[in-house]
Amino acid sequence: MKKRTSFQVLKDNRIPLTATERKLVMDRRAVWHHGPNGESTPAVWKSKNSKGDVQFVTNTHRAYNKAPTLKGAINRYHKFIKSTA
Repeated sequence: MKKRTSFQVLKDNRIPLTATERKLVMDRRAVWHHGPNGESTPAVWKSKNSKGDVQFVTNTHRAYNKAPTLKGAINRYHKFIKSTA
């Protein structure tokens, strides 16, 4: 059996953002415009790693980055991930 990458584990263990977390992401403009009519959607999502720790993740098809805090993931989106889109 093929070993799963850390990104695959995060994708498989994805959990929803709380309303407060989603609002913070949207307010800080860490968004993609992937909604049905080009609406903004959060560019940060939440997951649990293989140890069960909550991680906040932001990614494109080229790269991903994770952080233990929501604000950390938002900063990584603005400083790096957005440029890989």
